[in-house]
Amino acid sequence: MTKQKNNSKFLRNDYIGKCTDPSRLIQSVRKLFSSGGKFTAKELNSLAGTNDARKIISVLRNKEGWKIEDCQLSDGRKLYWLAGKGGEE
Repeated sequence: MTKQKNNSKFLRNDYIGKCTDPSRLIQSVRKLFSSGGKFTAKELNSLAGTNDARKIISVLRNKEGWKIEDCQLSDGRKLYWLAGKGGEE
């Protein structure tokens, strides 16, 4: 019997599981912001099933042009929300 070669380093980049599909995660965060809620990054991570909420917010702001506002809370966390249309905030 021949030695089997470990192909995990080659397969890792080819396989994207349901939980790590970037477009699905971005879509989940889009829906959350569209609902009108205000969220911390930790809450977004929990609700969307990701650990990259701040990166996703950056993508939505910079690549997709979403107007996502934020403010720093007294405990150091940031609260994020989608800026309202027609001057609402």
